[in-house]
Amino acid sequence: MKTIITKLSAALAMLSVAQFSHASETPAASPDALLLTQVQIVDVDQQTIRRGAVLVEQGKIAAEYSAPPANFKGQTLDLNNRWLIPGLIDMHVHAFGNRAPHAKSDFAGTEKIAQRVLYAGVTGFVDLFGHEQGLINARQQQRTGTFFGADIYSSLSCLTAPKGHCTEYGLKTRTMSTPEEAIAQVQSLAKAKPDVIKVVYQPSDDQPSIDRATFAAIVQQSNQLGIKTIVHLKTWQEVSDALEVGATAFTHIPGTPIPTGLADKIAKAKMVVIPTMTVHTDLTDFLFDKTVIASELLQAMTTPAIIAGYQSEETMKKWGDREAKWRKQDAQRTANLAALVKAGVIVLAGTDAGNYGTIQGYSVHREILKFTQAGMTNWQALAAATTRSGSFLGIDNTLQTGAQASFVILDASPIEDIQNTQKIHAVIHQGKVVDREQTLKNGF
Repeated sequence: MKTIITKLSAALAMLSVAQFSHASETPAASPDALLLTQVQIVDVDQQTIRRGAVLVEQGKIAAEYSAPPANFKGQTLDLNNRWLIPGLIDMHVHAFGNRAPHAKSDFAGTEKIAQRVLYAGVTGFVDLFGHEQGLINARQQQRTGTFFGADIYSSLSCLTAPKGHCTEYGLKTRTMSTPEEAIAQVQSLAKAKPDVIKVVYQPSDDQPSIDRATFAAIVQQSNQLGIKTIVHLKTWQEVSDALEVGATAFTHIPGTPIPTGLADKIAKAKMVVIPTMTVHTDLTDFLFDKTVIASELLQAMTTPAIIAGYQSEETMKKWGDREAKWRKQDAQRTANLAALVKAGVIVLAGTDAGNYGTIQGYSVHREILKFTQAGMTNWQALAAATTRSGSFLGIDNTLQTGAQASFVILDASPIEDIQNTQKIHAVIHQGKVVDREQTLKNGF
């Protein structure tokens, strides 16, 4: 059963509204001005924590003060020395909803998911394939304020071979068999202004795949148009091919040991990895670690039917004897990620939410945790889910003046314990305090 969620009105009551008369110069407050005081600013890029006050205006950070300005006329939220981090960004989702084995699916749709995930501190996500026109519409409606939800970025479609991966879901996708067809499809898709281009390249798979020449044509055309490419793949040879044709990023971590020297080559080329450790490894934990499925945040983020699906007799009858095998496979993927981290490869947080072993919104927190298990520091893991993901998308998601004002306010330090990212006190999205209870309600 879903746990009872504390009402935001009670939470906001803890954020006392006050005016200060003991500080420096008083800024002229616009009608939407918001001053956050007594806050510990977790600067993930500088790897420092500083106490101060943050002024938000027109959806951006307008100023930072060591002490709150006197006689400020706008709304002031006293955060009582809580921790401020940038909003979390999930770089790989399918925002139709959640699925679980032997369970009625939680097919909420993109708009509802965009509202729901704000509760978990996810202020933006990248949808890497769904209903193309539906994603175009949802993104436009979110950006024009038709509904209040997390920022939607998307590949809009999936570039794949006829009958290749993505076509099995019954949704219109973009298929191609030759470099000429690939160039035409990229040019056509570019008119809809995708935030990234998703390419499926997996000649090792049983499903058909584009060949290397077609793959190279997609990447080259995308690069010419200034659109970054994210490649779905399965093997280290396919990673090497992606590296050679100049792809921007690849998603998923192959399950076999990484070849010697490949991590260094990836780092040198500055190719980005979105490893989606959760989709690879968290089904194991959902089934065999009762503390994970019992998480208060997880239970808030989906339906009781989805949760029950991971605990059902049918599920355990099918997979109950596989823990040892799966743990071994999970350890190999963790070791592979650790090699990439050690080599200095740029890693971004993405979950592949929408698949078994993931929950929209919640799984970002699990991804961050798994990064630290692969050798990342807490600072690095936070950057992968905040500032670095923002940089990849061309947005300023830092805590510097001029950055977008999308934040998560935590009750405990994520530097002391990375799992404290789940102890969410409040969320601010584009300068607006999120009514978390209402946003969650709207998401179901």
